[in-house]
Amino acid sequence: MQYHPEIGLDEVAGALRRQGGSLVEAGLAQDNDEVEAYARQVDDLHREPGRRDLAWRLGLDEQVTDERQRLAEMRNFVEALTRLGREGLLAVGK
Repeated sequence: MQYHPEIGLDEVAGALRRQGGSLVEAGLAQDNDEVEAYARQVDDLHREPGRRDLAWRLGLDEQVTDERQRLAEMRNFVEALTRLGREGLLAVGK
């Protein structure tokens, strides 16, 4: 499974809307209205990340709703690259 922590919930909502027809075709939603209702909840959670009711309804936790937690892995990776420096990175590839 792959995920993209750099993508915010607002972008997820946009992707849901763009792919609405495919979601309906795959049987993941009954119709585009249902996709829009779900996307609206995702948008609402983006605007109000402390809404535990929405997070629960969408099956999300702080790993997604708390930006600091969501981006921690990326931040750690960049910090590790910085510590290694160019010479360290070249040595890793050998």
